[in-house]
Amino acid sequence: MNKSEFNVGLVGWDVYLPEDRITADELAPQINIPANIIRDKLGFDRKPVGGPDDHCVAMATKAAKRCLEKTGIDPRDIDLVLWAGEDYKEYVCWTAAINIQETIGAVNAWAFDTALRCAGTPLGLKVAKDLMFADDEIDTVLIVGGNTNCYLVDYRNPLHSFLFDMAPSGLAMIVKRDWPENRILESNILTESCLTMDCVGMVGGSKTHLTHADVDDLGWKLVVADPEGMKARLNEKSIPAFVEAVRGALRKSGLSEADIGYLCPIHCNPKAHRLILNELGVSEENAAYLRDYGHCGHGDNLIGLEMGLKDGRIVEGTNVVLLGAGTGMAFGSTVIRYGKYM
Repeated sequence: MNKSEFNVGLVGWDVYLPEDRITADELAPQINIPANIIRDKLGFDRKPVGGPDDHCVAMATKAAKRCLEKTGIDPRDIDLVLWAGEDYKEYVCWTAAINIQETIGAVNAWAFDTALRCAGTPLGLKVAKDLMFADDEIDTVLIVGGNTNCYLVDYRNPLHSFLFDMAPSGLAMIVKRDWPENRILESNILTESCLTMDCVGMVGGSKTHLTHADVDDLGWKLVVADPEGMKARLNEKSIPAFVEAVRGALRKSGLSEADIGYLCPIHCNPKAHRLILNELGVSEENAAYLRDYGHCGHGDNLIGLEMGLKDGRIVEGTNVVLLGAGTGMAFGSTVIRYGKYM
């Protein structure tokens, strides 16, 4: 079978978000940035705040259980559990997908982890579809992910201001071979390796943990080693990479920019968001902007999908484009032809 004829559909999904929220007015004194700047420049009015039980895999597990309940899928019918979430989770040297497999009772599945920061959702969909095409024993895949990288943000550090919109989330998606609705078309993944060391966690890896005498002084927060260089590299690379991720996914799907029905990008500042839309020729009405959520990691794509459905912008036949990007720097996009939701 030609891959273009191979059909995989999105059966259903769920996004878990903590109930507590912090508003721009409440956050302003913590980060020493006026609330109007948070709203206008950082681009959010409020965002979720994690509680003591809102860990990466724990949130993904809650989303997975709810997704199974919504779709009516028996966990014993799952062939593969694929983790497409973050590395910063409850434990190190720990395979999240296997833990979730055990917790939900997917006794007939196998499981493994992958990660691409906040481009994890397009990657997960691509890997799931490609594995199904390569292995005819895989019919049903549960993709799960969680993001608690916001816990690594230091609100006292002005160099972290580009991370101040981050919030915790968990997600789950079930994809199935020959599913007639919500057909997953093609994906495009690209990386800009010049940004590989611009934003990293210095504690917890073997290099820093074993060799730095001052490891305790580094703190359990992200480190921005070269802020001016990072800014310059992002200005040069990010918008073209966002756009090419989408164009590549469309091209592989036999579509053009004119075929974009609704865009679900990760949250970014309003200026960057408008630049991406302008380059792609997408109106603001036909793109999600997560002003009431901030940046919930790779969960942003599914939050945007739900927003488009609620607003009536996504209907049967709409080409929905998911767009993600994560530090490192990675960009990914997947096209879904929307059908019916559960």
